Amino acid sequence: MKHFLPLIMLFAMSSCCEQGGNTTLTATQTPMHIEGRYATLDDGSITFDWSGVYIDIRFKGTQLTMDVSDTKRNFFNLMVDGVAQEKFTTEGEHSTVVLFDNKDADAEHVIRIQKATEAEQGQVTIHSFTTDGEFLSADDLALPLHIEFYGDSLTCGYGTESKSGDEPFKPETENCCYTYAALTAAHFGADYNLISHSGRGLVRNYGDAEPTSVFETTMSSRAFRTFDEVVESAWDFQKSHYTPDAIVITLGTNDFSTQPHPSEEVYIEGYRKLIEGLREAWGKQMPVLCVVHSPHAVECVQQMVTTIENCAMADISKDVYNRTTDLGASEHPNKFGQEKMAKIVIDEFAKLTGWQAAK
Repeated sequence: MKHFLPLIMLFAMSSCCEQGGNTTLTATQTPMHIEGRYATLDDGSITFDWSGVYIDIRFKGTQLTMDVSDTKRNFFNLMVDGVAQEKFTTEGEHSTVVLFDNKDADAEHVIRIQKATEAEQGQVTIHSFTTDGEFLSADDLALPLHIEFYGDSLTCGYGTESKSGDEPFKPETENCCYTYAALTAAHFGADYNLISHSGRGLVRNYGDAEPTSVFETTMSSRAFRTFDEVVESAWDFQKSHYTPDAIVITLGTNDFSTQPHPSEEVYIEGYRKLIEGLREAWGKQMPVLCVVHSPHAVECVQQMVTTIENCAMADISKDVYNRTTDLGASEHPNKFGQEKMAKIVIDEFAKLTGWQAAK
C-alpha cells in the first residue's frame, strides 16, 4: 500500500463550511472515536495534553486534513487503513496537517492519529477536519473493552524508538505506541488510554530532596485531572465518555530511584489511597494490576495486593532486559525491552481478569 507522508501547510481554515466541494467540520461536529481525556471549547475545538490520546475518523474521499494548534511541539502517530505511516509533528497556531491525499483512492478510509509524546511537550488543540468527500459514522470503531494505564516514563514510551541506552532523551524517540501498555491492550483487543508522566512517582518524584514530594506534583494527584499539566482541571468521571473495565498502575520506579526513599508505610498507604480513589471515582470495583519495576517496591506491593480484593501484581524487576539490545534513551526500555515487559504484564493481567487474547 502507498504510504502517505503528512504535509504541514500554514493557512487558516474555516470552522464549519463547504468550499469548492470540500466539507469542513469542527472537531466536535466530526464523527469520531476518541480515546483519552480531553476538553471541548466554545468554538467546537477539542484540546488535550496526555500521551497516547488517539482519534479514529472514517471518511469517503481522496483527502483529509486537520487544522491544529500546539503550545509547544508534539509528535503524532498516523495510521491509514490500519497501516502505520511516518510520524508527523504539530507546532504553532492553526497549522494544517494533510492526513490523507491520494487522488487514486476515492474510497472509504479509516484514519487514526495518536499523540506519541507526553504532556511536557505541549497541549494540542484540534480545531477542525476537512475532506473532499464525506465523513462517515465512527460508532462501530470502539472496541468492547477498555484499559486505563497509570504510570511514568515506562508508560509514556520514553526512549522506545532510541537505539542506545547512552542516548539522551529526545521527543523524537518517545513513542507510546511501543509500550507494554499499548501492546497489552492490543493483545486483549481493548481500547486504552494513558495517564502518565516521566519522572513522577506515586508519593515521591525522581530526584526529590525529600522522601515525599508535594502531592500536586505526583501521579497520585495527576491521576484525577483532565490535563496533566493543569492542577485545577478535575476530570469529570461521572460524565466521562469512557469507563475502563480494568486498571493497570505502574508507579514506584521514581519513588525509589534515588535517596531518600519514602518509607514502605507511606508508599503503601499512598498506593492504597490511589486505588481506592480511582475505584470510587469510576464508581466500580474494577480489577487493578500493579506493575512493579523497582526491586525496592516488590515486597511491599506483593503484601499490599493480597489485602485488596480483585488486585494483583506483575513483577518486571528481575533481569527482564538485554542491556545491549533492549535499552533506549537514558537506559529506559526501548521497543524490544517494552515487548519483554508486556509478556509478563499480559500473563498476570489474564490471570487477574480472565480475559482472553483477541482473535
